[in-house]
Amino acid sequence: MSVQVRSMETADKDAWLALWAQYNEFYKRTIPTEVTDVTFSRFLDDSVRMYGAVAVDKSDNNKVIGFVHWYPHQSTSSINEVVYLHDLFVDPNVRNKGSGRMLIEHVYEHAKSIPASSVYWHTQYFNHRAQLLYTKVAQRTDFVHYQKTL
Repeated sequence: MSVQVRSMETADKDAWLALWAQYNEFYKRTIPTEVTDVTFSRFLDDSVRMYGAVAVDKSDNNKVIGFVHWYPHQSTSSINEVVYLHDLFVDPNVRNKGSGRMLIEHVYEHAKSIPASSVYWHTQYFNHRAQLLYTKVAQRTDFVHYQKTL
């Protein structure tokens, strides 16, 4: 397998949708079609600071095998922006071959170019497999996440 990470393109939508469905199923959430369509369009809109990249297997006709989404924002604890890595997913059939790490490192490189002071993300407590990677590429914090749906 020969993997490359690149910015998302319009032609990636169908492959992304298939992975997006698996991602949302894993997290036991339903995202309305309208939200999914707007989200994808944001990745392609240069005026929106929400980014998407895909991992493609160059040895398999550039098949999309994973994605990452992120966006920078201002912070009260830094002059530079920080970057929130919002979504990361790799096809379960090709995991443990470095694609997830490459996707995260792609975000790191973009964050450095802004420049941002840090990249952060959340994961479910039960996502142990992903946490095996996360502990190798970042430091776990002690924060607890709260949310109120409006």
